Order: sequence, then structure tokens, then C-alpha cells
Amino acid sequence: IFISYITGQILENECNKIFIIYAGTRKKWILSKITAIFINIVFMYMTAAIICFMSGKRKITFNSELFEKYFGTDYFVQNNENRFLYILVFFAAPIIASFAISMVQTLFSLAVKNMAGFIISMIIYIISIFDINIFLPGNGCMAQRSSLFMENGLSVPQVIIIDIIIIVITLIIQLKIISVKDIL
Repeated sequence: IFISYITGQILENECNKIFIIYAGTRKKWILSKITAIFINIVFMYMTAAIICFMSGKRKITFNSELFEKYFGTDYFVQNNENRFLYILVFFAAPIIASFAISMVQTLFSLAVKNMAGFIISMIIYIISIFDINIFLPGNGCMAQRSSLFMENGLSVPQVIIIDIIIIVITLIIQLKIISVKDIL
């Protein structure tokens, strides 16, 4: 909810006219908004990681008993040879998935209204809770949905590729919308 709220605030800022004047073009304006959204998402996840690190007695270790207690499975304990997938599942996938959802929110905010974009992003997050589907970007935010934790889980590289495709497609559509829409 916080990411969607921040995305909406960045898009609905009263200083948009000033930003457009400083940016010079509509294309630079939307790219600056998208960059600000991405930076906010990265800072939010970095803050969450730092808080977890500080509250965890500043240790980064794997405790299989706690893991089984919270995730309810020992599948990961048996299949954890690839350490690079840790980074993808716990850091890259949630950031890219959140950015993909923010891009969809931005698209609907530009095409319809800011509130429509917020509602669409909330719908994506809620549907992702109940449905494991590779085309729902919200599933990339949940580590439990990956193939590291479930036998039939989502492939992390595939989820990231789908999210990047969503980001690129929404960016292209946003640039088309912004070129014909009067945003002042």
C-alpha cells in the first residue's frame, strides 16, 4: 500500500507544471517521475532490509528451524545450493515486481485518473495473494511463491523477465499517452 501511495503522490504533485518547465519536454517529465518512483522503491526495500538486519542482532545466518516455522516447509532447506537465487528472491524480484506494479499504476493514472491507478495496483496486489500466476507481478514480491520454496513454485528468472517485459510495455504506452495528453 505504501509503494502505491508514494507512486500516487509523485504523480499527483502540485508542482507538475514547474517540473515540466524545468524538464523541457513531456518525455523527460515522465521519465523523471518514473526514476523517482524507482528510487523510492529501492530505498523502501533497503530500509526494510536494514531494519531486519538491526533487529536480528546484526547477524545474517540461516536457521532452518525458524525457516520451517515461518514458511512451513523444509523444501528450501533441501534445495538451497544456488546462493545467487537468494539475492534474486529476496532483493531483486520484489524490487522489480513492485516497480512493474508502479508502472501499471502510472499507466492507469495517466490514462484515466490517479485514483484508478491506485485501485488497479491494489487489485493486482490482492489477486496476487490468492493466485499463483507468472503474469501477476505481485507474486514476485512474495518469496514463498518461488521455486526455491515450493515444488510447483514460480521460476525466479522467469518472473523477473515477465516483470521487465511489463515495465517496458507500460513505459512505451506511457510515452505514447504523454505525447498526446495535455498534462498541464
